Amino acid sequence: MKPLLDIDGIAKSFPGVRALDHVTFQVHAGEICTIAGENGAGKSTLLGILGGALSPDSGSITIDGVRREDYSPRRALADGIVIAQQEPAVVPQLTVAQNVMIGRGRDDRKRAKEAVAGVIADMLLMGFPVKATDKVALLSPAERQAMAIARAFAFDAKIIALDEPTTSMLEHNAVQVLERVREIVAERQVAVLFVSHKMPEVMRVSDSVVVLRDGRTAFRSTIAETDDKEIVQKMVGRELLSFTREHPVRADAPVHFVANGVQHPRHPQPLSLEVRRGEVVGIAGLVGSGRTEFLRAIIRADAGCSGSVTIAGKHVKITDPHSSRAAGIAFIPEERKRQGLALQIPAYANIAMTADRQFNKYGPFVSKAKQIRIATEQTQSMSLRPDNVRLNARQFSGGNQQKVVIAKWTWRGATTYLFDEPTKGVDVGGRVEIYKLIDKLASEGNSIIVVSSDLPEIISLSDRVLVMRAGAFAGSFSGDAITEQNLVASAMGVAEGQQ
Repeated sequence: MKPLLDIDGIAKSFPGVRALDHVTFQVHAGEICTIAGENGAGKSTLLGILGGALSPDSGSITIDGVRREDYSPRRALADGIVIAQQEPAVVPQLTVAQNVMIGRGRDDRKRAKEAVAGVIADMLLMGFPVKATDKVALLSPAERQAMAIARAFAFDAKIIALDEPTTSMLEHNAVQVLERVREIVAERQVAVLFVSHKMPEVMRVSDSVVVLRDGRTAFRSTIAETDDKEIVQKMVGRELLSFTREHPVRADAPVHFVANGVQHPRHPQPLSLEVRRGEVVGIAGLVGSGRTEFLRAIIRADAGCSGSVTIAGKHVKITDPHSSRAAGIAFIPEERKRQGLALQIPAYANIAMTADRQFNKYGPFVSKAKQIRIATEQTQSMSLRPDNVRLNARQFSGGNQQKVVIAKWTWRGATTYLFDEPTKGVDVGGRVEIYKLIDKLASEGNSIIVVSSDLPEIISLSDRVLVMRAGAFAGSFSGDAITEQNLVASAMGVAEGQQ
């Protein structure tokens, strides 16, 4: 059977970097093929070439029997290729319907109503009931991702690339979304390139897998003929052991951080929480349960937040993120590319962003040398790769970008760390490095709060887990009671937990 997509010997180099080295594989109609690999393996470059944003140095791409000669986004769209990026390309001020139509010419307007209706119907089947008139700014990150997925399948797309499509979703949401994706692929006989660092998703949704390592095709197989351990081993070139905390909280550790009566306008119920020195408290819950809002309320990131905070026995007055920073509270946001980093400036300048006047040399003049020295000291202990803080933040992989965000706070000596989805978009090897960093911060006596939609992550990191439901804490679990069954049951209101 003729393949719908034939990638033959694709190579691409950038100054000093061989991003792709003769990558070859095929995908057929009705097939979901996972493109696996660590950050920096070449996945983004390959999708950039497929989507027409980049041209290969050599090799060819053949779509439905026709070899592509022109590499441009317009040509890719005409070929029926849609790339749904990890960060959905949306205009928050517009409605869902208006976002569906972005990039479509006047000739497409006659199909607008059908396309929009199809997207809304698919989102409903994915478990996200939204209206065409809803403003995208009011959608949750999970709803935005679902919209981007449904939009990618509109307008008779032939080949769809889904890049980390479920990073903002809880497992049961992701299962429902991927079930709908499988149905669409079978119904419409399209091909999907699926990129995910979540092995359970890969094994559940894929028909085949292609592993890229160092820009080369390191492994190809049907899913039926491999397993998750072999895929990971081929990705990293070694066996990856599961993570276990080396420094769980001591039984006699004193309370360090206390939040009392914290409220966010979206979830007005007051919440209180205590965290001991060296303790990692995980917060689990369904999308929309109020986890992120709770963290943002602590640092007064949004207007209308209230509550009190005590650190090391002393009340601290927090009125905005600046005073939160001065109190020693670090916030590592879920949307690090938009809220945690300035991608177009060097890593050392990003790390210096949390400074007040510490880097000033003479009056208002900043010491660049001091910025570079301190940034290098912080990132060397984190094994930043590449080990060059002069590179712009956008030049680092997701896991290494997260290290830069963390380094923004470690040099200041923050004592309380609020992590929101700490490994979103980070590959399997990079995740373990982030986990080790969190464990190290806890071992130094810091108080850690981790919000995550990844239950295995919450379970492996946390000394104690709180479950949120409808803006309130619905359960608390510690020790052997921290299990997926208990956390899911509490999040869905099936059972309460105070163990």
